[in-house]
Amino acid sequence: MDELEQKILQSAQGEQRLKPDEQRNYLGTFAERVVLSILLEDAGKQPILSHFDNIMSDMVDRYGLVAVKISDKLTVAVQMAYMKKAQAAGLTATIINEEGSQSPFGLIMHTDKAENASHTDIKELYPQFFKERTQAEKTGKKSFWQRLFRKEN
Repeated sequence: MDELEQKILQSAQGEQRLKPDEQRNYLGTFAERVVLSILLEDAGKQPILSHFDNIMSDMVDRYGLVAVKISDKLTVAVQMAYMKKAQAAGLTATIINEEGSQSPFGLIMHTDKAENASHTDIKELYPQFFKERTQAEKTGKKSFWQRLFRKEN
């Protein structure tokens, strides 16, 4: 009976951690510790995966030891790719399975102390990886409509 009362009291008091909503949003860490964030829809994209080694080394150079938190909402193949890259770089990587979490992030890199980084989104920190070239730039050719309606100067 004593165990049942203990369980009821624990449930009534709520979670025992500091800022639980913030920790659920940032995959188990605090917002002020986050140095890099990648949204769920961006985490599986090839430019990020292919440049992730460079990104990790840059983050280690800037902040020292960092940890990687990976959302369980990513595909298993993407999760394993990030895990392998982080372990090869000597970083701690964890897959976070938070019940009831509505986190928009697929991956978080954080330190063990407050950094208060103003910009953490990968698109802001590394815009060079997201420059999309148009079809005309790739081939150097003009489209049919550009040739048909070309301006005569």
